[in-house]
Amino acid sequence: MSTTEKKIHKAISDWVGDIVALESHVEEAMDKQLKLKSNDAELTAATQLFHDTVRDSKKRAVEFQATYGTTAGNPVIKAGSNLLGKAAGLIDMIRQDSISKAMRDDYTAYNLLAISYTMLNTTAMALEDSESQAFAEQGLRTYATMVQEINRLMPLAVLEDLKDNDDHPIQNTNVVESSRTLIDGIWKSTS
Repeated sequence: MSTTEKKIHKAISDWVGDIVALESHVEEAMDKQLKLKSNDAELTAATQLFHDTVRDSKKRAVEFQATYGTTAGNPVIKAGSNLLGKAAGLIDMIRQDSISKAMRDDYTAYNLLAISYTMLNTTAMALEDSESQAFAEQGLRTYATMVQEINRLMPLAVLEDLKDNDDHPIQNTNVVESSRTLIDGIWKSTS
């Protein structure tokens, strides 16, 4: 392997290691979310689907890491994601989250993973590593899809949480579709 090839391999290896570390911590949080139940079957099914998708994406990243021969990733990223994972674990011990709050946190995590895959994809394109580029593109598609699905589900999740709380006297229970339409319109108009 030439010096240039070694440098390319190291750059890609670091990004893949970062993604594996991030997906591992997101999967841990998703494991805990499986305990959350909703009166709405669509929300309960979405929680399971999100969990399974993250698990499968992490498995794909670990397999890619093994075949590519990557390193463990950037130690600063690993330490930071460890810290975030520990903080999330402490919060889980203190409060019982609703599905809408869990989805809000998932939305943040999925966007972090989407931008991480975007950065890997750009790096792979610039370094002309088509195998890593294809890997990154698939990861970006996975997380972009889940972010869009949370946008669609969030009005339903919030309404279900409001229904479960006597301190919030709901005046209109028919807001899910109009909220979805507004959210969709805003995202489309700003793209």
